[in-house]
Amino acid sequence: MDLFLVSLLNGVLYGAFLLLTSLGVSLVFGLGRVVNFAHGALFALGGYALVAVMKAAGAPFWLALIVGPLLVVPVAIVIERATIYPIRHRPEIYTLLVTFGLTFILVGGIEMIWGSGTTLVTSPPLLSGSVAIFGAPYPIYRLFAAGVSLLVSAGVFAFILLTPIGLQIRAVTDDAEMAEALGVKTRWLLTMVFGAAAGLAGFAGALGAPIFAVNPEMGSGILIDSFLAVILGGLGNLPGSALGALVVALTKSVGGSFIAEWSIALLFLVVALALIFRPTGLFGRGRVA
Repeated sequence: MDLFLVSLLNGVLYGAFLLLTSLGVSLVFGLGRVVNFAHGALFALGGYALVAVMKAAGAPFWLALIVGPLLVVPVAIVIERATIYPIRHRPEIYTLLVTFGLTFILVGGIEMIWGSGTTLVTSPPLLSGSVAIFGAPYPIYRLFAAGVSLLVSAGVFAFILLTPIGLQIRAVTDDAEMAEALGVKTRWLLTMVFGAAAGLAGFAGALGAPIFAVNPEMGSGILIDSFLAVILGGLGNLPGSALGALVVALTKSVGGSFIAEWSIALLFLVVALALIFRPTGLFGRGRVA
């Protein structure tokens, strides 16, 4: 029972963290129909940006956690304008192939600048200890990272629901042509959302640096999990992505503790069944075409 409870806690905490990257994937697809395979590389870039700010500028962890992800945003905006913007009105397979290629370019650039080794980032002294949960020591920093992830994700939901720009995003997601006819600057909005989604990925990478360690391939696993969460929740549906992230995280965590060799197979089986019987997502509001 203790093992189950700890696994359940791990799943909930990882689900909160996974939500950050899933929201970015869902926003970019829902708004611009872009299947962004470069999202994992931007996650890794956020981790390296944190390390660069800490080492090059001598900044403390807290400042680097804020500044590092902000450096990812202009990089993503330049990438979007140069490679994705010219093919936005083509089928999704074009953006999938372009962003898939961008992944290799970004990872190659990371290796050229920082090397291919792993960089360990220690958590701040204030959060370096552990607490006893269900009879086992649990790192305080993981609890902190999950809490911050939930707060930032709640901020994203509030921005989408309560601000004029959020209203424009929802309008373009529902009907881009009508929104443009009503005066919404869709091209500018698509670029800004792509940059903001990259900022979320970069923040997640920086926040997760003390947990996962920083290396060029650190975004591969979370990219797959993010896409699975978005598929489960429904393409372009943010509340669905939140629930999908929790389902993916719990399946991996609890399944990994009891059926380790079959947990990934179980996860893909769940996603396959969802695609067959619930292609529009858990809430039935996602896109299928």
